[in-house]
Amino acid sequence: MPKKVAKEQLEKDVYTEILIHLLADVVEIREKIVVNAECRLKLYKEHYRAGILTKSATNLAHYLALRQFDLRHLQTRLSQAGLSSLGRAEASVMSTLDSVIYLLKRATDRQCIHIGKNPSEYGFNRGQQLLEQHTIELFGAYYENSKAHVMVTLATASAWDYQQIHDLLTKGMTCARINCAHDDVVIWQAMICNIRRAEVETGRACKIMMDLAGHKIRTGLIEPGPAIYHIKTKKDNYGNVISPLCQNSCRL
Repeated sequence: MPKKVAKEQLEKDVYTEILIHLLADVVEIREKIVVNAECRLKLYKEHYRAGILTKSATNLAHYLALRQFDLRHLQTRLSQAGLSSLGRAEASVMSTLDSVIYLLKRATDRQCIHIGKNPSEYGFNRGQQLLEQHTIELFGAYYENSKAHVMVTLATASAWDYQQIHDLLTKGMTCARINCAHDDVVIWQAMICNIRRAEVETGRACKIMMDLAGHKIRTGLIEPGPAIYHIKTKKDNYGNVISPLCQNSCRL
């Protein structure tokens, strides 16, 4: 066998070995994700009709399970192999993993049957559609030709400064956030009234997010504790210990 051909064959074998290890790692993660998600979903089955979970709920459980892993090293290896790094898997976790697994099988197993179409294509596309739909439902419609949502946290002054709300809507605000950790019900209601009025006058819809306050840390005076003794040895100019620890060397 010519040296050039032998070298190419060796490089091919080494690359195939890398892909085989990648395949094993991705399959292992997929299996762990399924088990983790099933355990998580058992806690919520009673809240769904007939105990049947929606596909969105299942995908969320898969995504939370995926995020339990430190994927940085695996993502680097996948990227170096020209494959998806799983960084955009939130729309359909299983479809993304299955796509990577399918490609790795095709690259490492000559006996792998070509089915003509990616088996997870429908799940991935449907996941993207649902993600887009839910994003609009949560943050409002896109502003004109933009593909971004604009959330603005309202200041207290927006409760009586209607013009501020009006200007925010005309400038592209699609979602107003009210921080319930500040102000009170009266001010929140005034903010909402201004938003609804501006919606009518501008013809633009605006979602309202009420951000509930969490637990606050309570602090008080720190009571004095026992005195701290600093114990030191006596050293010469070169850092050598010339006198051991003794009671006389202790000081507050």
